[in-house]
Amino acid sequence: MSQQSLSIGEVARTTQIITGAMVGGVVTFAAIVVLALGALIDASNGLFISGAGAVFAGVAFVLHLVIPPLIAARQGRGADNQQLYGVYLMKTIIGLALLEGAAFFNLIACLVEHNWWSLAVAGGLVFWMLAMFPTRTKIEHWAETQQMSLGGS
Repeated sequence: MSQQSLSIGEVARTTQIITGAMVGGVVTFAAIVVLALGALIDASNGLFISGAGAVFAGVAFVLHLVIPPLIAARQGRGADNQQLYGVYLMKTIIGLALLEGAAFFNLIACLVEHNWWSLAVAGGLVFWMLAMFPTRTKIEHWAETQQMSLGGS
């Protein structure tokens, strides 16, 4: 499927499936971590990995706010709406991947060091991923805003 042939319906459906799969993977692993640890989750076993996970989550969050818009600005110059739909798909996947990686890092930190707050950091990242859940209206609005801000037609 080329960028030129993407319809709004295809992009909406594809990004919804990808978002759901990425969130579902993190939530499934979180459930496994909670079930594996049970009552041990409050028995802290260190801070190094958990602290690194929290820092990584902060960095990934900032990068997710910066990198996808940069990609969209670069790829979206002179693009029509159909091409912008493909750019939306690409920038959404990249942004979600940054958050997903940080969430998995924090879940592993929780599993290794038993700090409940690592689980909370992962939960916050999942919440943000869900807040970004793509809808047809969001994608259309984003494409219109890109057209205006990039000086397109």
